[in-house]
Amino acid sequence: MKKWLKTQQSALLILSTSFFLTYPLVCRVYGFFERPLTGKLLVFLTLWAGITGALWLFTLRFDTFSSRRKPALKPFVVALFTAITMLFVFHWQPPAFPSTFQINIQADTPAKLIGITAGGKSFALDHFKSEGDWSLAESGWHTEGNADERLMFSGSVSAPIQLTFATGPEFGSATVTWQNHPKRVDLYTPQPDTTISQPFPGSYGSVSMIWTVWVGLLLVCEFLLLTGVFFLLFSRYPYGTAAFLIPFLFLLPYVTTISGHNVSLGNDFGPFYYVYKAYLLDFLSQGIFPMWSPSEAAGFPFFSNPLAQAFYPANVLLAFFYNVNDGYTRLDHQVFTITAIAWFSLGLFVWLRSLRVENRHALFAALVMALSYKMTELLRFPNAAHEAAWYPWIFYTLTRMFTAQTWKSVCYWSAGLGASLICLFTAGYPYYVYYLPFLAGPYMLFMLIPAVRTVIFGIEKPNWRKFLTGFSAASAASLLTCGPYLFHMAQTIELTAGRAGDDFIHATMYPFDFLDTLESLVYPVAARPEGWFYFGALPMSLIILFLCRPQRVVAHEDKTITTRRAWQVKTALVLWLVFLSYISYGDRSYLYLVFYKVLPGFSALRGWGRLSIALLPGLALLLAYALADLESRWNKEREGSLFKPYTWLPLIGIAIFSLGFQLFEFSRSLTDEYWDIYFIPRTAYLIQTAANVTGHEINLDRSVLSTVFSYSYMIFSLLAVFILAGLLWRKRSYSVSRRNWILALLGLFSLVNLWYGGPWLWNNGFASKENREPGNYARLMPVALKTPRKNENSTLTLSPAFSVGSPPKWHYSTYQDFYFDPQNASIARDELLGVIDGRRFFFSSSIDQNSIDTFLMDTREYDIKPEIIEYTGDFLQMNLSAASPGYISFIDNLDTNWIARVDGEPLSLKPLFGTFKSLRLDAGEHEIIMAYCPRLFEWANPVCTD
Repeated sequence: MKKWLKTQQSALLILSTSFFLTYPLVCRVYGFFERPLTGKLLVFLTLWAGITGALWLFTLRFDTFSSRRKPALKPFVVALFTAITMLFVFHWQPPAFPSTFQINIQADTPAKLIGITAGGKSFALDHFKSEGDWSLAESGWHTEGNADERLMFSGSVSAPIQLTFATGPEFGSATVTWQNHPKRVDLYTPQPDTTISQPFPGSYGSVSMIWTVWVGLLLVCEFLLLTGVFFLLFSRYPYGTAAFLIPFLFLLPYVTTISGHNVSLGNDFGPFYYVYKAYLLDFLSQGIFPMWSPSEAAGFPFFSNPLAQAFYPANVLLAFFYNVNDGYTRLDHQVFTITAIAWFSLGLFVWLRSLRVENRHALFAALVMALSYKMTELLRFPNAAHEAAWYPWIFYTLTRMFTAQTWKSVCYWSAGLGASLICLFTAGYPYYVYYLPFLAGPYMLFMLIPAVRTVIFGIEKPNWRKFLTGFSAASAASLLTCGPYLFHMAQTIELTAGRAGDDFIHATMYPFDFLDTLESLVYPVAARPEGWFYFGALPMSLIILFLCRPQRVVAHEDKTITTRRAWQVKTALVLWLVFLSYISYGDRSYLYLVFYKVLPGFSALRGWGRLSIALLPGLALLLAYALADLESRWNKEREGSLFKPYTWLPLIGIAIFSLGFQLFEFSRSLTDEYWDIYFIPRTAYLIQTAANVTGHEINLDRSVLSTVFSYSYMIFSLLAVFILAGLLWRKRSYSVSRRNWILALLGLFSLVNLWYGGPWLWNNGFASKENREPGNYARLMPVALKTPRKNENSTLTLSPAFSVGSPPKWHYSTYQDFYFDPQNASIARDELLGVIDGRRFFFSSSIDQNSIDTFLMDTREYDIKPEIIEYTGDFLQMNLSAASPGYISFIDNLDTNWIARVDGEPLSLKPLFGTFKSLRLDAGEHEIIMAYCPRLFEWANPVCTD
C-alpha cells in the first residue's frame, strides 16, 4: 500500500509539474490567448504529454520526486517572498489577449497624446475620437486645454493598452479615465515622454470570465513555478543564490520601471553597444548571421567588430528571448549587462569557496567586490562587464583542476576552463583578454611557492602532470575554437584609425597614478573613473587590520586562519596587487615603459587605469581572509582583552589617514572632471525626476550635492573605524547566530556605502518604457540603397538612413583619411557619399582622379541605371548596361575579404579614393556580384561557397 501511495504521489507531482511548465510555455511562446480554441487545446495537450514523458524518464533515472525528507520551512518562505517580489518588481503581465476598453482623456491645459500601444504593438491614433478641440496631426492628438472636451476610445483591442504623452514646460496635466477610474497625469515635468497605463489588472479592460480564468491560471502557474525554482535554489545553494540575486536588487532602478519609466544608462551604452546587440539579435532570429555593417561609416566589418560581440555564446539565449518577445529594448540590454555583474559575483563566491573560505565570508567578499565602483563603472560597457564576469570562473576552474585527484576530474575542469576562456575571448572587449596573463600569471605563480600554495590551495604535493595536461588542453581548444575570430578581429583593429599601436600619446590617454589609487581607496570623488575601484570604508579597514595582525599561534584558533596570517601569504597577495597597480600607472611606471617596448600589442591599448579590474579577485581573497580573522577574535574560549596594540594602532592609523587625506583633498576642492561633468549633474537630474514621479518637486544646488557626497565618504570612514573598535573592544565573545547577524549588518553597511555613489555615474536619467518591436533590419537593406545617408558621427544605425560619419579613432583609417581630409569637406563629398540623394553607384572612365569634383564631373558623362536584384549588406547582385568601357563604383568601403564576379568570372576590386569599391567593366550588359567572404567564415554567406 505504501509503495502504491508513493507511486501515486510521484505521478501526481510529475503531472502537476509538467502542467506548470507547459501552460506558461504555450501562453508565452505559442500565443495561446490569441489562437483558435481547437489549436490551443491540440498544442497544449501535445506539449503537456511530451513534457510529462520527459519528466517521467528523468525521474526514473534520478529519483527526483521521491524526497525522503520534509521540505525546510525557511527556504520555502524565502522562495515565496522572492517569487512575489519578482512578480511585482518586474510588473508581471500576461501576453496580449482581446479585451474591451472605455477610455476618456480630458485636459484643462495644453496636452498631446503622441503614441498608443495595444498588446505590445503600435495602435493607430485615429482609433480615438475627438469631442471638442482635440485635433489629430502627424505628431499626435493635441489640445490647448478645455476640461469639458474629451478624447475617447471605446471598443475591443488587444490588452494591455498604453498611452504616451509628450512632456515639457509647454504642457500641464491630463486626466485619463480607464473603465470609470480617473487618473491624473502631470505633463509639466523634466522627464521624457510619459507612458501611462493602469497597473495589472486594470490595464486589461473589461475582461470576460473565461479570459479571467485563463489569465488567472497563468499567474498561478508562473508564481508556483518561480516559487519552486527558488525553493530548490535556496534549499540547496542559499549563499550562491544570494550572490547572484542581490546585484539585481542593488541595481534595481536599472532593471525595472517606475511609473512607466526606468533609469537609463548613458555614455557609450547606447551608440556603441545596444545598437549592435539589437541588430545582431534581429538577424539571428531570422536565421541570418550578419558579416558586414553597411550602415556605419560607409561600411565596416560586423562579425569581427568587438563591439558586436557576434560570437558570444549567450547570444543563443538572447536570440530565443528576441523571438519570444518580438524585440529587444535598451532596458533588456541593461538587464543583460547587470546579469554579468551577478555572474561575476557568483563566480567570486564559488572561487572563494574552492579556496576553503566559509560560505558567509565568501558571500560578503563576493558582493562587496562585485558591487564596487570598478564593476558598476562597467555598466556603460556591457561587453567589458561580460568579459570581467568570466575572470573568477577562470580562476575557479584553474583551482579545481589544480586540486583534482583523478583524470576524470581533470577532464571535467579542463572543459570548464576551455568554456570560460571561449566566453572571455568572444565577449567583445579585447582589453580584458589582454589583461588575463597579468591577472592569472601571479595567481599561477602562487602554485609554485610551497609556503603560499599550502595555505591558499590547501595542497602540498600537486600532480603537475595532470594540471599541465588539463591546462594545455583547455588553452589549445579555446584558441583553436576562437582563433579564426580573434585573427579577423585583430585584423580589423589593425586597420582601424588610431588602434594599430605605436602611438604613445594614444596609449597614455586617461592617465591613472598612485594618487588615484589612494583616492580610489578612501575618496573616489577625486579618482579617475577609468580606474577607480572604491569598495567601501569598512572592507578596506578590515583588510588593513588583517595585514597588520601578526602570525602568532592563538589558543583554540583554527589552524587554517592562523596560517593565513603568515608573512609569505600576505606578501604574495599584496605584491600581486602592487604589480597590477604599478602597470596601470602608464607612463609614470617604469614597468609599463618596458612592456610598451617589448610586449606585442601592448602599445595598442590605452587607459591602463582600466587594469584595476584585475585587482578585484585579489582584494576579494584578502577581504574573505580578513573576515575570518575578525571572527577568530570573537572566540568564546579566549581570555583577556581582544583590543591589542596591533588592533588599536592600525585603527587609529586608518582614521587619521582616511580623514586627513579626505579633508586635504576636500580643502583643495579636488574633484575629477567626470565627477563634475557627469556624476553630479546627472545625479541631480535623477533625484529631481524621481521626486517628480512621486508628485514632488526638488531643486538641487549642484555644489551642495557635491559637498554632501564628499562629506559622506568621510562619515563612512569614521563610522567603519568606530564600528570595528566597538566590536573588538568587548571581552565577551559572540555566539554563532550573533556572528551571522553582525556579518549581515556589516554587509548591509558596506552595500549602503557603495550604493549611493558609483552605480549612478553613467545614468542618463529616466527614460520612457520602450515597447519591444521586431526590427526587421534585413528588409531595410534594399530600401537603404535609395535612402539618403546621414552625415553624423555615429556607429551602426537602426534605420534605412545609414551613417557616413565616424567617431574619432574608430572605423577604417583609410575612410577617416578620406572623410576628415579638409580638402574633401564639401558638398561634392556629400554627393559622393549619398547624403544628398541617396545615390550609391557611379560610372566613370577612370578612378585615378585627384579630387571628388573631378570624379563627379566624369560620372556625369554617363547615365547608368543599375538594376538591383538582391542586396543583403553582405551580398550585392545587380545588372548593369555599360555603353562604353569604364569603372562602376559602389560607395561602400573596400576590404580585402570582399570578392567580385562579373558575368560569372572573378574580378579584382579596385579602391576609389583609397577606400571605396570599384570594378573595371567592358561595354555591354553585365551581371555583377559582390560578396563579403572572410577566410574561414565563408559558411555565413552562401554566395561565397558557390
